Amino acid sequence: MYGPSSPNRRSRAGLWFASFTIASLLMLLASSTEPAQTLQRVTTRALDPVRGAIMGMGEGVVGLFGALGEIDRLRSENDRLRGELAGAEQRITELSEAARENDELRDLLGIVEALEMELLPVRIISRDPSNLAWEAGIDAGTDHGLEVGMPVVGNADGAGALAGTVIAVTADTARVRFIVDTRSVVIAVDQASRALGEVHGQPGGQLVMVNVPVTEALAVGDTVVSAGLILGDEASRYPGGLLIGRIQAVEPDPNALTQTAFVRPAIDLGSVERLLVVLEFTQG
Repeated sequence: MYGPSSPNRRSRAGLWFASFTIASLLMLLASSTEPAQTLQRVTTRALDPVRGAIMGMGEGVVGLFGALGEIDRLRSENDRLRGELAGAEQRITELSEAARENDELRDLLGIVEALEMELLPVRIISRDPSNLAWEAGIDAGTDHGLEVGMPVVGNADGAGALAGTVIAVTADTARVRFIVDTRSVVIAVDQASRALGEVHGQPGGQLVMVNVPVTEALAVGDTVVSAGLILGDEASRYPGGLLIGRIQAVEPDPNALTQTAFVRPAIDLGSVERLLVVLEFTQG
């Protein structure tokens, strides 16, 4: 049994009172009497800040989701544009490479038309990794008519320049030794004075013209070309008139009987990519 002042009884009484009060307020708010309308206006004004805050929160949530959606859209757009840019850059690189190759082939075609020789265009496919040997592999061999000893020509600003000679051949490849190799010797002539000498390769890819009598006039800037003839015991294996290089300096030899000319090669044989093999020529 509960006493008159039992806590449970007081709690029950409080709940009944609260329920009665809420029900009375609801009926009053639903009523159309003047007091009810006054209470409705007061209640509405009192709840306006709460309603505004709730609406503001809703708009903020909507705005947040909208911003997140915009970020995702921009990220996707950036990824797409980045992909398109990479593709465009790759295409530009390919076009630039094709244009450069086209220019090289056009220059070689001009040399083929200018020289009265049977020439085969080839591409360098390998190089000697050391600085001691100046040799390179090319993409043609006996199947294309190549033989050991055939001269090789390159492009020097549109002119045919002597590059080297074929020293080994397989069915579909060959090996070329450049004239700047220390084992290379070319009988050459100074175009201005017609002085003859032997052009030897030097370490570092340079050339020297040696065994030129001191009585011959050699001058800085003179053009040196292949002679196309025999000098002493050294037979020329090259066509005459092919550009070799230009004289940079001249020094008398210690014996006081000969002089040496330092020659700059006409072709940068360290970077050349395409050459022409002389399959047949007539020595003039």
